[in-house]
Amino acid sequence: MSLDDLKLTRRRFLKVTGATLGALSLSHELLDFKHWVRANAEAPVTRIPTFCNGCGNRCGIFAYVKNGRLWKIEGNPEANGNLGVICPKGHGYLHDLYNPSRLRGPLKRTGDRFEPISWEQAYKEIAQKINLILMDSGPQSIFWVNYPQSNNPYALRLMHSLGSPHYFTHGSTCYTARNAGWVTTVGDLPSNDLSNSQYIVIIGRNPAGGIDLAEVKKIVEAKEKGAKLVVVDPRHSETAILADEWLPIKPGTDLAFLLGMINIMIKEELYDRQFVKEKAVGFEQLDDEIVNYPPEWAERVCEIPAKTIVRITREMARVKPRALLHRGYHAAFGSQYLNSFQTARALAIVNSLLGNINREGGIYFPKSAQLGELQPKHPAPELPKIGKSDGTGVPGRYPLGSYGDGIAHAIPELALRGELKAGFVYHNNPLRTNPNPKRVIAGYKKLDLLVVVDTVLSETASIAHYVLPESFYLERDEAVDTKHSGKRAQVSIQQKVVNPMFDTRPGTQIIIELGKHLGVEKYFNFDIDEGNRLRLKPFGITLEELKQKGVLFVGEKWKEGFNKLETPSGKVEIHSSTLEKLGFPPIPRWEDPLVSPDSKNPSSFRLLHGKQAIHTHSMTANQPYLMAISRRYDLIRLWMNKERGRRLGLKDGDWVQVKSIVGEGRIRVKLTEGLHPSCVWLPSGYGIFSKHLKTAFDVGLSYNDFLPTLFDPTVGHAMSSEIIVQVRKTSELRS
Repeated sequence: MSLDDLKLTRRRFLKVTGATLGALSLSHELLDFKHWVRANAEAPVTRIPTFCNGCGNRCGIFAYVKNGRLWKIEGNPEANGNLGVICPKGHGYLHDLYNPSRLRGPLKRTGDRFEPISWEQAYKEIAQKINLILMDSGPQSIFWVNYPQSNNPYALRLMHSLGSPHYFTHGSTCYTARNAGWVTTVGDLPSNDLSNSQYIVIIGRNPAGGIDLAEVKKIVEAKEKGAKLVVVDPRHSETAILADEWLPIKPGTDLAFLLGMINIMIKEELYDRQFVKEKAVGFEQLDDEIVNYPPEWAERVCEIPAKTIVRITREMARVKPRALLHRGYHAAFGSQYLNSFQTARALAIVNSLLGNINREGGIYFPKSAQLGELQPKHPAPELPKIGKSDGTGVPGRYPLGSYGDGIAHAIPELALRGELKAGFVYHNNPLRTNPNPKRVIAGYKKLDLLVVVDTVLSETASIAHYVLPESFYLERDEAVDTKHSGKRAQVSIQQKVVNPMFDTRPGTQIIIELGKHLGVEKYFNFDIDEGNRLRLKPFGITLEELKQKGVLFVGEKWKEGFNKLETPSGKVEIHSSTLEKLGFPPIPRWEDPLVSPDSKNPSSFRLLHGKQAIHTHSMTANQPYLMAISRRYDLIRLWMNKERGRRLGLKDGDWVQVKSIVGEGRIRVKLTEGLHPSCVWLPSGYGIFSKHLKTAFDVGLSYNDFLPTLFDPTVGHAMSSEIIVQVRKTSELRS
């Protein structure tokens, strides 16, 4: 349908209204087109606080509704996560409210087709199949996987009520190594006090492309006050554009850069001696180990000049504790390399040596809001008596893995072995966002039952036995949330802005109704509003108050300093006895990446990936406005260092073939000086292969197409940059 088809003219207005003249007696005034247009134009506008679902940041917004339709959105300046700002993804994704690809009701697979069914029939049949699987194979055969949402506790409650420990998030393909490294060292995952820092080093993280609006705003504030920003990244990212200095590090060697910094800090006594003496353990062991890593050694490994490493270390030390190295996210510390866990440990140690832990302008522990419980009115199910089949937290397997996240990319392997028989996938698309999609498809197709809760027929929904359509985020009330913490905690709520267009339901409601049909209704004898009221009770605020504001501050404000950390010693654990007992290095030491490009082969590269500011994973790729931006600015390309491209006989815009041990594909190349020569870089969010998503289908490539199924030995993460690809010039024509 074109825009011209949507225009309301006087002729179309009279055609529509005239059809009812024989049945209705209407006044001339009502049928007057100008009067009707004026009445609609002058209709009142209602402002409703909610939050955006354009990505996992879930920023606070105000939605404006006129004549029952969404009119516009604005950022909520009170929200910690975005401080009143909205990104391109937020502005673009809201249009998917009216996207024709949306699901309109529950679906059941019949052979190779889907047929519409009622909600009651879907619930009844799903419950029958689940209960048969429970009888035959036990609760350990059932799982739930989702991208974290505010209703996570209800999904976990559902799995526990069925006796299953198998609740998973996307963490093993994103952030679990980072979390484990920080928790092992300082007991918790901190935040960055960017706006008060005088010196900021960001390694790999790209908040301007990610996109973390609050962080970008705080970085700009810090720079306006004179702070220096250094970005260490193989690619000249969106954040590097803001930087005073960009250091194009060799991929996979961030640990060497940090070890070189530690060496200088100790050798030249640049560290905070009082902090280390009073608040840390294991400094002596670090002193003994770090002599092996002078900056000259680090230069040979990471290809950043030794004098630069020394200068930056000295500059940071001069302004400590108002200096910080960003806590990191998905990149060097998240789920990228074999050495990501120890890199995260080294990152935490450098910050600790600066004495900036829980200090203004440094790294701080945000205030968190602890929501109330549903019991005693609604008792919680017992915790499962069996462990996770993926080996999370199991010595000898993945002892530091996150029990709360699990290892989601292990699900296909467990399904192929017959250990998992049935699964629920919610707000997630593992067939597209997990490594080695052929293997993922094989695993998920082997399940006896796959139920997907989604708004569209994504790749994963396309192979499901049942698809339960979730209402678009602007059409639904949801569970209260505490996601965005800061120097003062917040609670927030997503609430319905417009009425649902189709036969869809909120995710929380779907979970509650599944519980009731699965025979565990005693754990789900409440609705969304009652659950929200009970969870808000400890704060002394009402649901009505929260709905009126969208976000509310709760609890005490952050205070500088700490008495005791959540570590075994209560201090920063530079030397970790926990790691020593588990057989891992208790002090960070150099560890090579799992794989490296062949230096003798001009076609051999490490494949990196990252975000663009207009797309989120695979979720926004089918959004026509956002895809139009991708095309207009020619963003759907593989980045390659210009000199490496010249050696391969490439010109900017040429088509290349990319091939790894598990996959291959074609894409146009972008030749640039803004990339380390040893790697190529793919933007995330493309490579959609669901034919139901017509805007995004067969556009670009996904790095997951080239990545084998890998598990690091500490937390089991996917090591998603341990890919070597061959890149060669090819024709545009496909065979």
